[in-house]
Amino acid sequence: MEGVVYVLLFSLSTMVACAVAVVAWRRRRSAPAVGTVAVVSASTAVWSGTAVFGRLVPVPELVALTGAAAMTAVSVMTAAYLCQSLAVADRGWRLSRRTALWLSAEPALFAVVLLTDPWHRLVISSAGLDGAGDIVVRFGPLFWMHTAYGAALVVAATTRLTRAWRHGPRSQRRLYGFVLLGNVPSALGGVATLLGVTGTVGAAPQVVAPLGFCASAALTYWALARLSLHELVPVTRTHLFDMISDVVVTADGSGRVLDVNPAADRLARRLTPGLPDRLVGLPITAVLGGMPVADRLEDGLEVSLTVTDAEDRTVDLDMRVSALNDSRGEPVGWAVVARDVTALNDQRRELQETNDRLHEQVATIEALRANLAEQAVRDTLTGLHNRRFLMESLQRQMRLAAAEGSPLSVALLDIDHFKQINDRYGHGAGDQVLARFAKLVSGRIRADDVVARYGGEEFVIVLPGATGEQALERVDALRAWVAAGRMPAAGRTLTVTFSSGVATLTGKQSPEELLHAADEALYEAKRAGRNQVKLAAAEPDPSAAAA
Repeated sequence: MEGVVYVLLFSLSTMVACAVAVVAWRRRRSAPAVGTVAVVSASTAVWSGTAVFGRLVPVPELVALTGAAAMTAVSVMTAAYLCQSLAVADRGWRLSRRTALWLSAEPALFAVVLLTDPWHRLVISSAGLDGAGDIVVRFGPLFWMHTAYGAALVVAATTRLTRAWRHGPRSQRRLYGFVLLGNVPSALGGVATLLGVTGTVGAAPQVVAPLGFCASAALTYWALARLSLHELVPVTRTHLFDMISDVVVTADGSGRVLDVNPAADRLARRLTPGLPDRLVGLPITAVLGGMPVADRLEDGLEVSLTVTDAEDRTVDLDMRVSALNDSRGEPVGWAVVARDVTALNDQRRELQETNDRLHEQVATIEALRANLAEQAVRDTLTGLHNRRFLMESLQRQMRLAAAEGSPLSVALLDIDHFKQINDRYGHGAGDQVLARFAKLVSGRIRADDVVARYGGEEFVIVLPGATGEQALERVDALRAWVAAGRMPAAGRTLTVTFSSGVATLTGKQSPEELLHAADEALYEAKRAGRNQVKLAAAEPDPSAAAA
């Protein structure tokens, strides 16, 4: 009866292990750890299957063959179990060619030793049937060396998983714990089998072994493929976390670093040379180089700061701190994300400097344009407005006066005997007189008045708001003031006078008509002996005459 139960349990273990191996192999591309589960399960199936075959066909001649198959499967299984622990503990782990060659060396050598065992008997010393018909096997020294090697791999794998469970990221400890728990039944079964082989216990405890293998295969696959497969998928976690250019540091509630991405590792070593190879487990203040944000972790904290690295180069960082919560919403750690904005800030500064220079150039160009525009309406000799500006300004003033019903007058001034000054003292002296005269006149007018050089020795003053009599009075006062002074010219001082005609806007006159009226009054002043001001006679309003 015991033999039947033994066969049934090992058969169940074989079938379950085969099923897990097939399913896991189909999903091996999703994560490296899932592929190792397929290999472990396949090796378990071979081990259990040889045990079933040995029970169903108890032929001493086949003991060596079935034993070789079982022992080779155990070699592959322990190596795959080590790879499984490495893949689970490190999301970025990949089986390298060097590691594959190293792990395959012992199974390959042991397979050769098994095939040649009939000649040297270093693995199986003897095999036969006892009085009850059970197979009795005695093992040689190479078997125990092989067993010790497999046990060492299992211990190394379990130690790696235990270390990850104790010190790894809190969010992944659940996964590590379930994987460790899933391998407990197979470990107990292996111990029971080893005790049975050595004769320490009877055959009954060995029945636990297939149950352990069956439970381990199911629990391990469930933990990896159902519980936290997304933790092992390299595309969604490892690649994105490692390839992101932003600095990412996660810490537990006490401020101990749980994980850093390559960007954070590079920045930490740039700021603080001499850090240990492994940053996980260090205080976050050590990894972040004593940045202020490391001393006051607060959810939602955002800060921009500038730090100096070991080579005295500045680094501009935009940092944000976020709380990490568990499934119940309780804070369990912190995530610090920082972006190096040094290049961006340099570009902004360069852009601002370029923009400032552009504004300066635009202001210079605008000033030059305004200067050119002003020069276009200025007389170069006297600095007064020229005739072009006069006509435009007079047109505006006449429209404004007509709209407001206010008076407007103009005065046309002509320097007396100016030709004689040119003939007697030269044109240079005449230019000096013109410039001095312009300065005197522009200094005696009101702010609203406009004075311009009309041409030659003639000047025009536009007097907004002044009636004819008021304009006559003001221009005559100016005439008397100029005549009372002396003007230096050609090393001499000259007495200069001027004659003027004043006209007042009446009706709908044009600028030309208004200036013509002032010109007529000017000629009247000249005919009257010069050095005097005459007011033009008021012309009748055409609209009033028509009425």
